[in-house]
Amino acid sequence: MEVSPTTPTTQPTGLGAPGGSALGKEEFLQLLVAQLSNQDPLNPLEGQEFAAQLAQFSSVEALLNIESALGENASLSALIAQSTNSGVAAGLIGKTVSATGSDVNWNGTDETSVNFDLDSSADTVTVRILNSSGVVVRTIEVSGLEAGENNVAWDGKTDAGDVADAGAYTFEASAKGFDGEDVSVTTHTHGVVDRVSFTSDGIVLWIGDVSLKMSDITSVGQ
Repeated sequence: MEVSPTTPTTQPTGLGAPGGSALGKEEFLQLLVAQLSNQDPLNPLEGQEFAAQLAQFSSVEALLNIESALGENASLSALIAQSTNSGVAAGLIGKTVSATGSDVNWNGTDETSVNFDLDSSADTVTVRILNSSGVVVRTIEVSGLEAGENNVAWDGKTDAGDVADAGAYTFEASAKGFDGEDVSVTTHTHGVVDRVSFTSDGIVLWIGDVSLKMSDITSVGQ
């Protein structure tokens, strides 16, 4: 009796499923079983080809396992990093920090300072304190400052002699050298951290009403 061969299904040639979706190990195994069930009895799948497909299945499973392990490790690493950063941030409360920026906090009573670096020695340095509207409330001039880290004290008073409102201010600083040329000035936010906030955007350190990002901190002191 003549046996009518069954039309073989198409053999898998890659790891992609139709439509570009990923082919999982269960789908791959089902496809392989279906192929064996529907192969031509007069022309069965050769052992070498079958072994190759089993090796492909093993590779798929191994890749999926590796991907899962990497995902778990990434989540664990992120959790550890978050916990570490939170602990470091909490430990900064009460510490004096410097950060990139030009903010200065005035608490309404105590003298504060503005901090900056001079690229070279300066004959004169002019510091301008600005309120939240960008209006200059106080101009301070000093002379004979050396290159490197410097600070200028602000007693919280305006140019008119009034006491400024407590809160966050910004400052600008410009300098002239002894030859009359401009000296490069880099400003810093400086003060004692009094609280820490944990927000959806990350960890925020507070110096009074001035907020700082952890990534902006350049130095920490007592």
